[in-house]
Amino acid sequence: MKNKVVIGIDQSYKDSGITISINGKVKCVTDCYTDNLKNNTEKRITLKNKLEQIINYIIRKGYNPINPDTEIVCLIERIRLKSQGFINIDYIKGIGALNTLIVDKMLQYGIETYSVDTRAWKSSIVGTSKERKNKHGIDPKKYPTILWCIRNGYEKQISQPAKPKQKKGVIIKGKDRIIYNDNKADSICISLYGFVPDGKLEREH
Repeated sequence: MKNKVVIGIDQSYKDSGITISINGKVKCVTDCYTDNLKNNTEKRITLKNKLEQIINYIIRKGYNPINPDTEIVCLIERIRLKSQGFINIDYIKGIGALNTLIVDKMLQYGIETYSVDTRAWKSSIVGTSKERKNKHGIDPKKYPTILWCIRNGYEKQISQPAKPKQKKGVIIKGKDRIIYNDNKADSICISLYGFVPDGKLEREH
């Protein structure tokens, strides 16, 4: 049976969530935090180095892109041409450059990159693409995906300590103050969407 590895990336210039799923099971969840860096060039270089680590991790696990018994693909979120009804040229240029970096890095190892519409993976994996209000201050657009991850056993993977003065989105767990990383949560679902039969994917060049 052919092994399938899907690298799911929720890409951004602030914090890119990255998940590796193998044969339909989540194996590694991480992120690449770049919001503290000075400019987009530094952020792209940092993500490029992170992707190198991710690919080498997969190869060390015995899944090599040149092996005919292994299929490795990368899934990213498709660019939104409009945001709140407006075309944001700066956003499109910036995220386009980020996407190109991902595509080029993957192709160095013979890995194809595909994009998926946000509504497609949310509807298929989470079960809804609608917002959900909550008392925690978590973004209503992100909350359903976070709840799905918690219900399906991924709470540990998306949890991280809240900053001392942070209030928005903070959850109290015993003596701990945590937040949920919605970028990691999204990347988990994007990665698992790679195993959906007849998924609506577009190859990125």
